[in-house]
Amino acid sequence: GRDTIILAGGTVQLQAQAAGTGLDYRWTPISYLSDPQIANPIASPNEDILYTLNVSSNQGCLAADNIFIKVLQLPEIPNAFTPNADGYNDVWNIRYLESYTNATVEIFNRYGQQVYYSVGYANPWDGRFKSEELPMGTYYYIINPGNGRKAMTGAVTLIK
Repeated sequence: GRDTIILAGGTVQLQAQAAGTGLDYRWTPISYLSDPQIANPIASPNEDILYTLNVSSNQGCLAADNIFIKVLQLPEIPNAFTPNADGYNDVWNIRYLESYTNATVEIFNRYGQQVYYSVGYANPWDGRFKSEELPMGTYYYIINPGNGRKAMTGAVTLIK
């Protein structure tokens, strides 16, 4: 089957195709499958998983294939960070956002001026705008992860 991506909490029907008589289907691991002994079970994993399908016929023919399911977790957005160069919490790390390769992140100050923008999040926000440190305060974000998830909005506090 073809590798696929689903959102955490979602489901996907695995699509196996085999020809022959008296076919026996065995999916492994059996975790999160509706029925590991049918050709097209429903999978609802909550983490990335590699499924293997072994098919055998009553004539002794064997075939196997794999399908990888990437599960996109809901980004975990911290509400504060401390860019004070102490090595702890110096950037605004958004857990799981790296798996949303086309995500956009916008951050605004209290006047509505955009102080940060990125497509993807390879370089987390460090509390700077045009290489200058921003003052302590509350900033507002819009994160659009794409891939079927709705945009997320909220506030983040920059603490010094």
